[in-house]
Amino acid sequence: MSNLFSKFKVCLQLNQKRLKTSGLQKPSWIPFSKAKFGEFIQQKPSLNNAFTDDGFVQRLIRHYLPKNVLTEVTPDLTRFGERIVSEIEDIGRQCELQQPKLYFDDGWGKVETRLWTSSAWKKQKEISAEEGLVAIAYERNFREFSRIYQLMKLYLYIPSSGLYSCPLAMTDGAAKTIEDLQLNESFYKNAYTRLTSRDPNLFWTSGQWMTEKGGGSDVARGTETLAIPEGDKTFRLYGYKWFSSATDSDVTLTLARISDLEGNVLSGTRGLTLFFLKTRENDKLNNIQIVKLKDKLGTRQLPTAELLLDGTLAYK
Repeated sequence: MSNLFSKFKVCLQLNQKRLKTSGLQKPSWIPFSKAKFGEFIQQKPSLNNAFTDDGFVQRLIRHYLPKNVLTEVTPDLTRFGERIVSEIEDIGRQCELQQPKLYFDDGWGKVETRLWTSSAWKKQKEISAEEGLVAIAYERNFREFSRIYQLMKLYLYIPSSGLYSCPLAMTDGAAKTIEDLQLNESFYKNAYTRLTSRDPNLFWTSGQWMTEKGGGSDVARGTETLAIPEGDKTFRLYGYKWFSSATDSDVTLTLARISDLEGNVLSGTRGLTLFFLKTRENDKLNNIQIVKLKDKLGTRQLPTAELLLDGTLAYK
């Protein structure tokens, strides 16, 4: 008994010695081991107020805006900079993690193309309307300085937007097109009101569907889409759009060639006409088939698709 106690005492002393010197030690014959990564650990960067913490922005806005305008817009930019930190940055990250998906049936045999986008992506649309990220430029509360004010908010927003800045750029372009061309028909008036609205329930976004299989920016030679007259300014479009960003948009601008009843069209740039259309009516696609989502190297948060236009109603 005393011999057993002595052995136990020796083992206890050895274990205590090991713990005091180098902590837990394992026998040398065990083949498993952790890698040694060193003691340095990179600290995670922290995002501060995107407006007040950016020295370049501060210098830029003081240079381009007169004092009275600067005084009025600074509180909003400061508040927005804080909203980016507290809310928008995380929503943008969710857009990156929850990328759009395309479903081709309803699970019960009915063929039905459905584009799914995340709640975070939809939330970015609400935020864009609330913050006036398009509207500011068209409200013109600060005359010519309204555009600078708008661009400043977009500059703060874009890095945290989860790429929602892309449909906003195209939305701005659509509103500008309607305004510059002085399109006064009721359809365009309603569209303009929605494209420049601050009400999330009214706000529309726009796409720009130009690229076809024959070329990217070379629309003069690449555009094959046909426009068949249906009424005074209404047409039916037939064609294949190869790279169509913001597929979930409410409206879009697109190019086509007006054809006569025998299929004759003008070639080159002279034969191109710009059309405006609603992508959906009563939650149904406007004779548009989403063939596939593009498997892009980047910007995967944004739904970009190949689209078949098969009798899509459009306005000249």
